[in-house]
Amino acid sequence: MISEQEFNQLNRILEQQTGIRLARHKCDIMASRLANRLRVTGSESYAQYYRLILSEQGTAELSKFIDKMTTHETYFFREMSQFEFLCTYLKDKPPTRSPVRAWSAAASTGEEAYSIAMILEDLFYNRSWHVYGTDISQTAISMAQEACFAMSTVSKVPAKFKKAYCLKGFGIHEGSFSVAKQIKEGCTFNVDNLLALKTVDYSFDIIFLRNILIYFDEAKQLEILNNVVKRLNHAGLLFLGHSEALRYKRDDLEMLKPCIYKKIAP
Repeated sequence: MISEQEFNQLNRILEQQTGIRLARHKCDIMASRLANRLRVTGSESYAQYYRLILSEQGTAELSKFIDKMTTHETYFFREMSQFEFLCTYLKDKPPTRSPVRAWSAAASTGEEAYSIAMILEDLFYNRSWHVYGTDISQTAISMAQEACFAMSTVSKVPAKFKKAYCLKGFGIHEGSFSVAKQIKEGCTFNVDNLLALKTVDYSFDIIFLRNILIYFDEAKQLEILNNVVKRLNHAGLLFLGHSEALRYKRDDLEMLKPCIYKKIAP
C-alpha cells in the first residue's frame, strides 16, 4: 500500500522529470507499476524507493522509474486513416525541401517512426529522407534503436510494406521481425523531453505528436505545442491523436481534417 505522502513524493519527481503529474485517484496505478521495482531494488517501502532514486546510486533506477510511469502503448500504423491521409497528401504535394524530414515526437518503442519511414521510402526512394524519433524513456528508445519486434505485431503493417520492408527473424530471433536496412538507417532515435528539447535542432515537413498531450495539464500542453510547432516547416503537417484536437484555434495552424493540421503564416 502506498501512502499519500509517498505518492506525493514520487509524483513530484515524475513531474520534475517528465512534466506529467498524476491525479490523486491514480495512486493505485503508481503502486502497481512500481511494485516490481521495489522487489528488484530490495526497497522495503515506497519511501525507501523514493530515497533511492534521489541518491547518486539511484541514477539508473531513476530511468527505470520514468519508464514504468510513462505509457508506451503503440503499434505499427496506429490510426491507419492518418497514414492513408499522409500518403495521399504527399503524392499530391511532395515537400520541395531535401531531405524530407519527419519527427515522431513521442516515439515510444519505434513503431510509429518506422511506419512513417516505410511511407517515405515508398514515395521518395529516389530522394533523401530522414525520420527522427524522441521519447522520455531510455528503455523505449533503446528498443526503438534495436528495431526487433514481435512477429504478432507485423499483422498491422500493410501487405505491400510487409513484403518490402519487414524481415523475419531466425535462430535466436525466431518469432520476431526487424525492418529492412534502408528503413532502419533512415531513422534516428534519442531521449528528449518535449518541455525542454535538447536534441531536436532542425525543422520538419511532418510531425506526429500523438497520444501524449492528454497526459499534461493545459499550460504544459500549450508549451509542448509551441515547442513542436516552431520546428514545423511552413506548409508542414502536424498529426495529433484522435482524442487530442486543439482546444483553441491557432493562427499558425490550419485544420485539414480532425487532428491533422498544416502550418501557415500567422
